[in-house]
Amino acid sequence: MSITILKRVTLTIAFVLLCTNLKGQVTIAPTNMFLSDSNPFGTYMVINGSSEAQEISVDFLFAYSATDENGNRRIIQDDSTFAENHSIANKVRAFPRNFTLAPDQRQIVRLRLSDTNSLEDGTYWARIRTKSVPETPPIEVQNTTTVSARVGITFEQVTGLFFKKGNVTTGIDIKDIKTEINAENQNELIVLADFDRTGNSPFLGTITMSIRDSNNRELVSDFVSTSHYFGGTHRQTLDISSLTNGNYQLTVEFATKRTDVSEADLVRMQPVRKSISFTKN
Repeated sequence: MSITILKRVTLTIAFVLLCTNLKGQVTIAPTNMFLSDSNPFGTYMVINGSSEAQEISVDFLFAYSATDENGNRRIIQDDSTFAENHSIANKVRAFPRNFTLAPDQRQIVRLRLSDTNSLEDGTYWARIRTKSVPETPPIEVQNTTTVSARVGITFEQVTGLFFKKGNVTTGIDIKDIKTEINAENQNELIVLADFDRTGNSPFLGTITMSIRDSNNRELVSDFVSTSHYFGGTHRQTLDISSLTNGNYQLTVEFATKRTDVSEADLVRMQPVRKSISFTKN
C-alpha cells in the first residue's frame, strides 16, 4: 500500500525593526517605512531568494519595545490601552496580502492608510509582519508511490511602519545616571540612564556614551542606534580595560541621528547630554 507522509514543522523566526538577511531565503526591503498625512501610501519589496516557490502573507500588529528598571528590553504586544492611543494596525491595508513567489521572483506590496482624520497630531505606528513558507504541491501532483517527508519552515519578518500626522515632536529628559562595575568582569562599566520621553513621537536615534579624564581627553566612546517609544532605562556596557585607577567623567548623549533612517523621516530634536563623575578603583 502506497503511503505519503506529509510533515510540516513550523519554525517561526521573528525579527524587531530588522530585515532578514539569511542567504537563500525571502528578504524584504526597506526595514522601516514612514508615511504621513500628506502621503498615506507606501511600498515595500518582497524577494524570493530561495530555490523553491514561497507562499507569502502580510498582516499588521501593534507592538513596541520597553525597558525595565535594569534596562532589560522586551517587546510588548498585548497593551490594548497603548494600542488605542498609538496604533495604526487597523488602519492600514496591504495589496496584495497573499501571493506566491517563484524562485528569484519579486513582488511589490503596496500599503494604504485610511481613516486617520480623527487622529491627533503625533507619530503612530504598527508592525508589518511578512510570513513566507515553501509552497505545498497540490495533492494531484504529489508522488504517491514513495514515502516522503517535507519540512516547511515559516519565516516571520517583522518591520516598522510609522505614520506622522501634523506637528510631530520628540524629546528626552535624562533623569538619572547610575554606574556599576560588572561583578563578573571588572573591565566592564555598566551604565543605566533613566529618562522620560517628551513630545508626541518615539525617539529614533543614537545614544553615545563617552569617558573623559581630568584633562578633558576622551578615552572611551561607544554608541548604539536604538528606538525608545516611551520613557524607561537605557542600559549600555563600556569597556574600561584601558583606564587606570582614578576619577573620570561619563557623558551620556541622546541624539536623533541614524544611519539607517533618512533625516527627512526622523523626528528631530536638539541633542541632550548629562554627565556624572565616577571612580575606577
